[in-house]
Amino acid sequence: MLQIGRKAIVRMASPSRPEHRWALRLAWPVGALVLFILVAAVGYRVIDSRYSWLDALYMTVISIATVGYREVHALSAQGRAWTMFVILGGLVTGAVVMSMLVAMIVEGQVRTILGRRQLESKIAGLSKHVIVCGYGRMGQLVATELAAAKQSIVVMESDPERTRAAGALGLLYVLGDAQQEETLQAAGITRAAVLVTALPQDAQNVFVTLSARKMNPELRIIARAIDMSAQDILMKAGATRVVCSHILGALKMAAVVLRPAVVDFVDGAREGVKIAMDQFELSADSKFVGRSLEDLAMPKRAGVQICAVKRSSGKTVYQPEPEFVLAAGDVLVMVSRGGGAAAVEELEAKLHRPIPPTDARR
Repeated sequence: MLQIGRKAIVRMASPSRPEHRWALRLAWPVGALVLFILVAAVGYRVIDSRYSWLDALYMTVISIATVGYREVHALSAQGRAWTMFVILGGLVTGAVVMSMLVAMIVEGQVRTILGRRQLESKIAGLSKHVIVCGYGRMGQLVATELAAAKQSIVVMESDPERTRAAGALGLLYVLGDAQQEETLQAAGITRAAVLVTALPQDAQNVFVTLSARKMNPELRIIARAIDMSAQDILMKAGATRVVCSHILGALKMAAVVLRPAVVDFVDGAREGVKIAMDQFELSADSKFVGRSLEDLAMPKRAGVQICAVKRSSGKTVYQPEPEFVLAAGDVLVMVSRGGGAAAVEELEAKLHRPIPPTDARR
């Protein structure tokens, strides 16, 4: 499967399901109360044969509840003794059940508050993360792919059911309207590297794009366009790139007709070699700066093929020659069998710092 990624960052572990533990904790006291009621009813039947099963159950319930209703039949000495036992036993058992219920309710509220604070703390500790606005069908697919690439993600969604689904998968989330600045702030918009807005309406995506661009001018914004006419509006609103599913679907279908082998190669290689595309950005102090591709010998030393280099100026050089000299800010686009960025990073760590070049081809 074709994989496109950058670097492994962090992924939150899947949360546990406390409702199962609560059910087990509640089963014992509730079961004890039900068993006590059955034993008390049997006792009334054994003590006085005049009691039917309904009468015996009725006497048990009014005794445990201490409501003071009149007995069905006049009680004998044994009946009075049994009734006192039923009252005392019922009070104790009922008190235990009620105390456990109250404790579980309070514990659940405390757990919710602490869980929310822990979630907020984790989000507050993120930087250079990806924010996904909308957890519908497209948002879920985007989040799943990013999580598989071990990118740190914060999902923003106004539907509680969807946020619970995101939390069940171990994703950090913010419950709220992505069009509100408070919600964007809670997701760490000022510290984020990328925002993906995949809301179901173009107007919503435009509004989120405008707000996000205002709050973080350096943010990369990937916006979804439902209508093809909305692409220009989203670009003017500040989107870095606009994705229209209709156009992508049409281009993919045309490519399947015209270049089926290429599509099969990109989509698959499901049998045999695993093909992955990756990228690696050179920092200002990178040891690759000033070196040529021939000098680095990445195919031999890291197992990657450099198919393009995107310059800091925005110009992209495709199929660079071996004499091509790398510069700070270059983004290497590579093809490998997987783990290309990690292999290149490992190669960089092993190199000695080069002498600064006198010029670099741009």
